[in-house]
Amino acid sequence: MLKSKIFISHSLEDLKYVEPFVELLADIGLTNDNLFCSSVPDYAIPLNQDIYDYLSSLFHNYKLYVVFMLSKNYYESPVYLNEMGAAWVLKSEYISILLPGFEYKKIKGAVNPNKIGMKLDDEEELLKKRLGELKNLISKEFGISVPDMRWEKKRNDFIEMMKRIS
Repeated sequence: MLKSKIFISHSLEDLKYVEPFVELLADIGLTNDNLFCSSVPDYAIPLNQDIYDYLSSLFHNYKLYVVFMLSKNYYESPVYLNEMGAAWVLKSEYISILLPGFEYKKIKGAVNPNKIGMKLDDEEELLKKRLGELKNLISKEFGISVPDMRWEKKRNDFIEMMKRIS
């Protein structure tokens, strides 16, 4: 049985949104053992590794849960579209997170536009609900829990940060 791992598929140009999201995941208990994000140092590709070999090993050696951080930047890069294609071919579980300014109608490729995701610039109560659902999925998959008051503070801080940088 393969160990589970979350893979954040994103454009490097969207790092201002990705880093706070990765920190939110770390705040609920994910570590570099179960979280991969190539552009955040604590969760990135180790020194002296070939990027494509390393990514390939992730897809083959883990039960990946891919988080697509979708944006105009994402769709303009063949590298990120290759990650999407690999997830599709290997039938990896995934969730789509639309970055501020990106709309559901712009979803293309191997990501199902009818599969409910979340928008980081959505109405606040809906975003809180969706982030809570994601936390619950992660908690169940990885056997971790976070106290409600801590979660609510971290989630609210994340939402405020998204508002500031959008």
